[in-house]
Amino acid sequence: MKILKFKFENKSLEWRLEELSFNKLTLLVGASGVGKTQILNALLSLKRIASGGSMNGAAWFVEFETLDKRKYVWEGEFENQEMALLYDSENDENKRNKSKIVYEKLLLNNEVIVSRVNNKIVLGGLPIIKLSQEESILNLLKEEDTVKPAHDEFLKLYLSNNSTQQNKKLYFDFLNLNNLLAKYNTLASIQESQLATPSKLFFVSHAHERTFLLIKQRFIDIFPQVQDIKISPLESKNNEMPDGFKDVLFIQIKEQGVKNWINQSRISSGMFRTLIQLSELYLCAEGTVFLIDEFENSLGINCINEITNDILSTKRNVQFVITSHHPYIIDAIGFNYWKLITRNAGVVKAHDIDKFNLGKSKHSAFMQLLQLEEYQTGQEQI
Repeated sequence: MKILKFKFENKSLEWRLEELSFNKLTLLVGASGVGKTQILNALLSLKRIASGGSMNGAAWFVEFETLDKRKYVWEGEFENQEMALLYDSENDENKRNKSKIVYEKLLLNNEVIVSRVNNKIVLGGLPIIKLSQEESILNLLKEEDTVKPAHDEFLKLYLSNNSTQQNKKLYFDFLNLNNLLAKYNTLASIQESQLATPSKLFFVSHAHERTFLLIKQRFIDIFPQVQDIKISPLESKNNEMPDGFKDVLFIQIKEQGVKNWINQSRISSGMFRTLIQLSELYLCAEGTVFLIDEFENSLGINCINEITNDILSTKRNVQFVITSHHPYIIDAIGFNYWKLITRNAGVVKAHDIDKFNLGKSKHSAFMQLLQLEEYQTGQEQI
């Protein structure tokens, strides 16, 4: 998937994002509080809506391209229920409380293939039976040949949140492990799976050693003190392992001069995040759209530069939307990838950096960006 254009409105929160265009890598910069994180959340809402979720007051427009170069436009709007703010409709099992879609349309190569107004749906020019008004047409008609590619692409929206993975244990039924190894026995089957990245790393170490070694070597390049990486149960003397850990796999590293393996709970947060970020680059599905909030979190300066270089140089068909206000990140990524975000009241805008006539070199552009009133205050200057 490649997102080309996007705009979004949440009428219940009186928040609107004006149309934003994307590159293969888009870095959202701007003052704290202008809405950079909310833009990522709005993008992630598309995945939720495409999967059948209801979102009170949401209105959206997105233009995107599939891996096989089909160009889609998907737009729609949910009703705005004032009382919806009093409950969480996503978790409410009472469908009477869920907002209904009042308008929706899906276009393929500029041709309308399905449209909806309230409870009337037209597919291929012909009306069809009434279907749930709380679910998107992408979810309801996901088995249709022209709709399925669009639906499946939104499953590739991926919020990269490595801070939550370090304390998660990889539980496997070891009696069923051979079946799992047989299921995930190719690089493609691992990449296309919905497994968490640490699990993918485990299976690729068995199924595609070359890729595992590439990840390991790149990690060692960044952290020369590391000698090896493995994903396995913890070892203990005399097999005195608590029952709760016998069927658990841990990411472990071996460092020079350290006798024992270091398990993932003791790996520094920066090292662990770097390993996961590298693994995601190699093990994600083709067409993945990475959403990364505050990219610099938990990364040291050396890691920031290395991971940024890997993102910029990757040959894989992936897309990145990243937020940051950290000078090392902004300075490391070329200004042609920047989008300056401003907010006036509830209206958020993304500005191409060319608009501000910054210097031609990356360094001078960065220094001038810091001096912009829009960057300092977060407000568009009229």
